[in-house]
Amino acid sequence: MPASPSRRSAPPSVEKFSSETVSQRPYDAAAFESSPARALVDDLAEALELEAGTWKAVLPRLRDAARLRRSELVHRLAVQLGVGGREDKVARYYHEMEQGRLDPEGVSERVLAVLGELLGTSVERLREAGAAMRVAEEPPAAVTFARAAEPAQEHRELMGSEAPSPAAGEAPDEVDRLFIGGAET
Repeated sequence: MPASPSRRSAPPSVEKFSSETVSQRPYDAAAFESSPARALVDDLAEALELEAGTWKAVLPRLRDAARLRRSELVHRLAVQLGVGGREDKVARYYHEMEQGRLDPEGVSERVLAVLGELLGTSVERLREAGAAMRVAEEPPAAVTFARAAEPAQEHRELMGSEAPSPAAGEAPDEVDRLFIGGAET
């Protein structure tokens, strides 16, 4: 049976060229991790998970681009905010930001300005990423979840709190005001 016009094979010269010049290299995980393809895969995954453009996506990527470990970023953030020595608490709040669990309305302009300086971006971009996170909290009606059950109490304790807050009966300190006290703080 003759080949249909839409299913013709390539001329022999093209087939020979392709087989001679295109080599199949083995998969190299390290090369993939450092390639632009990795960022594309991450972007696609985030878009599918409704996270693209949110703190959860933007902050880790900016931190990686700045070549800062989270602990180093937290240390510099605490020092520049004037709360050196309170790195543990700053780390908890920053972790909640990277996880998309800290209300962006509570994060002060000072925190965003220092983060912007450390990560090489603007306050506006960070604020937009926080706003995108709030919008992404409500999935579109077309998204269906397989399960909506609450985890058992023993599992909730392992998961941790939604966001850090001052201990019961403890007055909010400067770190609390910076991260949950509002944009004007």
